[in-house]
Amino acid sequence: MSRKHTHPCAIAETLNILGDRWSLLIIREAFYGATRFGEFLTNTGISRNLLTERLQQLVEAGLLTRTPYADRGTSYVYDLTDKGRSLEGVMLAIIDWGNRELYGEGHEPVRLVDRQSGLALAGVRPVDEDGNLLEPSDLVLELGPGGDGRTRNRLARAKQDIFRASDLKS
Repeated sequence: MSRKHTHPCAIAETLNILGDRWSLLIIREAFYGATRFGEFLTNTGISRNLLTERLQQLVEAGLLTRTPYADRGTSYVYDLTDKGRSLEGVMLAIIDWGNRELYGEGHEPVRLVDRQSGLALAGVRPVDEDGNLLEPSDLVLELGPGGDGRTRNRLARAKQDIFRASDLKS
């Protein structure tokens, strides 16, 4: 990944870590239980040198740990860290969107299913503190403590309900 996003934006900063073609697939495989280089290699189809580079970047970003495997000095196990596991909601949202928008009902490659009932769960949606579903019109993006003038201007110009410019007073 050659060019980095430099303005204060959570999406841009996340893309600096996960925005290439392979990183999310490596994280997917880690969620599916892959821990060894060969598993990531086989399950993603990535080249060896690119996998080595991406695994190193994900370790440096704190999403994976790299631990020597047994007594062999050249073989390692890669595990998700707490920071890596915190991507679960992101991964579920991507699966949900892909199933709905790319595959359609009845053609999903994987589905999120309630372990107890066996029923497929539809949609990853935000809820309030009482567990009530929130609609996009209930949500607001506001300038955070790390935001700058550029971010303030972009939010003020936004037209979607989620970006209510009237809430941007500062």
